[in-house]
Amino acid sequence: MDSFLRLSVCIPAYSMGGMGAQYLKTSLDILGQQEFRDFEVVVADQSDDNSIAELCLSYENMSVRHLDTRHLKRQGSANTNAAIEAAQGEIIKVLFQDDFLNGNDALTKIAGAFDDPEVHWIVTGSEHTRDGQTLIRPFVPHFHSRIQFGKNTISSPSVLALRRAHAPKFDEVLIWLMDVDYYKQCSLCFGLPKVLLEPLVVNRQHSGQVSASVSRALVRRELRYVRQKYAAHMSWGDWWHYIGRLRRTFL
Repeated sequence: MDSFLRLSVCIPAYSMGGMGAQYLKTSLDILGQQEFRDFEVVVADQSDDNSIAELCLSYENMSVRHLDTRHLKRQGSANTNAAIEAAQGEIIKVLFQDDFLNGNDALTKIAGAFDDPEVHWIVTGSEHTRDGQTLIRPFVPHFHSRIQFGKNTISSPSVLALRRAHAPKFDEVLIWLMDVDYYKQCSLCFGLPKVLLEPLVVNRQHSGQVSASVSRALVRRELRYVRQKYAAHMSWGDWWHYIGRLRRTFL
């Protein structure tokens, strides 16, 4: 492996109701068509069969590394951390297996944003799809200081890229708030993100998404956890915002 590898695409994967390998194939096919070539793909796999492992072996036109992470906690934060820890690129590009890049120049634009040494993390615009073909609801991300409480104005971690050096870990206590908590961590480490307005990622919407099965009890538990985690950084306005978010889980 080239020690000066520019970028690692980190994909946490699992069976996803039997659709995991199919979704991942779509994403890998698009990665194989990227005009930017100085990258590897790291797939951290928690699926219960060999379909994803076999799929990864079939891609000879790019560097795809398959990690068996079934021994880890079965959740997205732990699996994403495993992919990031195995990555060797200067830049980490997170990409969830059911999402995919938008355009063959997406990695060129993402990597190019880091030509500025002052840029430590970026988020990009996104679009959404239900059928993998039709793109709807373009979304431009922005950060706000209370994002850790669940009002996600950035989108999924698939829009995220950051320098591997000093990259924080996803909090493995969290499920529902794992993404917004990570954006808060990055803001405290690096300041505000650079925003690429162009929709360089497509987020797939489907019934198998984790967010579709989150209980109110879990939401309350995670809200209280992040409140304790960031108590030292909270203003009175933050406290009122937290109370309002918590109150809605009882209605």
